[in-house]
Amino acid sequence: MPFYEYLCEACGKDFVLLQSLTAKAEDTACPYCNEKKAKKQLSRFSSYGGGDHSACSTGSWGGG
Repeated sequence: MPFYEYLCEACGKDFVLLQSLTAKAEDTACPYCNEKKAKKQLSRFSSYGGGDHSACSTGSWGGG
């Protein structure tokens, strides 16, 4: 099950919930005010990269 980020349009608080893939935003109650006015947010994510190749022991991504 994935994590989803929400913004409650009733109280203005952000929250994160672990929900099934079939969960609907309109059925999601805010854990702070219990209103069903949650709006699903676009999640930020982290990725490895940025040109720093120091994690590779050979100094190249090709393994050579």
